[in-house]
Amino acid sequence: MKKTFTTALILLVVIALAAGAVLLRKQRMATVAELPRMGEMPWALQTADAVLGTLSRGFPVLATLSGSTEITVSSQISGQIEAMGPREGVKVSEGEVLARMSVTELQQQREGLMAQREAALAERRRTRDEYTRQLQLKEKGLTTQELVEAKDAAAIGAEKQVANLDKQIAALDVRIGYGTVHAPRDALVAARLMEVGDVAQPGKPLYQLTVDSAARLRVSLPQQILEQVGPGSEVVLEHGSQRETVRLSRIFPQLDARALGAAEADLESMPFGLPSGSRIPARVLLETADQALTVPHAAVVRTGDRGFLFKVVGKGDRQTLQRVNVNITLVGRDGLAVGGGLQAGDRVVVGHQSVLMQLRDGDPVMARAAVAGESKKEASS
Repeated sequence: MKKTFTTALILLVVIALAAGAVLLRKQRMATVAELPRMGEMPWALQTADAVLGTLSRGFPVLATLSGSTEITVSSQISGQIEAMGPREGVKVSEGEVLARMSVTELQQQREGLMAQREAALAERRRTRDEYTRQLQLKEKGLTTQELVEAKDAAAIGAEKQVANLDKQIAALDVRIGYGTVHAPRDALVAARLMEVGDVAQPGKPLYQLTVDSAARLRVSLPQQILEQVGPGSEVVLEHGSQRETVRLSRIFPQLDARALGAAEADLESMPFGLPSGSRIPARVLLETADQALTVPHAAVVRTGDRGFLFKVVGKGDRQTLQRVNVNITLVGRDGLAVGGGLQAGDRVVVGHQSVLMQLRDGDPVMARAAVAGESKKEASS
């Protein structure tokens, strides 16, 4: 009897231990189940706002300042001189015509580009219609996403072709404008150096003018930059924390031994009170976009002039990522001008490219605004 009781007691203890182990296992499994899975762990990311503003693309240079009482007026293009202005000793006013060159060949080139533009406009309309039609078919499930994207790419390509022709025509208009030479400011004609019928050459002097007082700014530029500027192009001068914007007066497209041309701006006085011969940092503005939707460089994964970014949607602990494809319309020093499914005020993720490439549409996120300067550090890292 005693033996039977001991066996039963041992059996009860074993059963109790087994039951306790099972219960403990269930409790631990329940605790683990309540933990967030790896795929649901939110990203800790920094964000910046997409903003509307003015964005510019420029070329950094070192500008040379000089004081002078003489101005040399030269031709910017080659061509036969059809008319010349006053002779020595005559006063001229700012903007007065000093010389005219033949621009017949340039005008013929422009007519050819205008014909190409008309054809490009027709192609742009066709590709836009094709893209719109594919979108409508996609909504009905009658086409594929790949075909929609192909038509979108074709429409963007046609748009770029029109924009490229517009730039060529604008550049040609600048050269045609060079056919008429104006007095840069009120002055006295010191010497008329060419006559009607002579052939003008870029950089070859037409007039020598004398002014009461003046200052001049000169910058050296490579050929590909010279082709993008003209009289009136802005140059931003920097001296410590001070900024001053001036406009170019003339271009010298003839290249020197270093394959550099030049551009000059006539100034009323020396900027920032600097002495003649000073050299200061400057930036020649090549393109400016007003009311551009701008995001930091570190927000976009770029492939040419297209890319994608992630914006943060939702609030509090329900924030998620949404991938947005964008077209890059301008690459500026302070950011990128983009077009696509983005609006001013949207919060976009900024970070290293290796981090952005790991993000997925719908990922949870804990976002905070980037401190000023952090997004620039990410872009340069």
